[in-house]
Amino acid sequence: MAVIKIRIDFDDERYIGHGRIQLLELIGQHGSIAKAAKAMGMSYKRAWYLMDEFGALFADPIIERQHGGRGGGAAKLTPFGAELVRQYREMEAKALVAFAKPLASIEKHLVQNAKGHRKPAKKSPPAARA
Repeated sequence: MAVIKIRIDFDDERYIGHGRIQLLELIGQHGSIAKAAKAMGMSYKRAWYLMDEFGALFADPIIERQHGGRGGGAAKLTPFGAELVRQYREMEAKALVAFAKPLASIEKHLVQNAKGHRKPAKKSPPAARA
């Protein structure tokens, strides 16, 4: 089954994308940037940087950070951050419904792999010119 991942570009540098929303969602689930980063297979430093950069796009904060101490640091979504995730996921779901028929038509033409899933057809190398 096809998956639709949306990227919304506001201008050349400001955007909302699947990875940023997934990281935000995982922060909400785990209560920690470090744990969310680990769940995505990225470094804490990269996740922290991404959330800092992503948060700078908005007038309202998307996460609240509690700096480490004895129990370590914590992070949670703000009400705006939770709403941002909800709205993004709603847009993805609506897009999947809107494009269900054309996607099904396209999927019929995919080549199946050994597990019964469709996979890209192998291309023959271009013929050499004499």
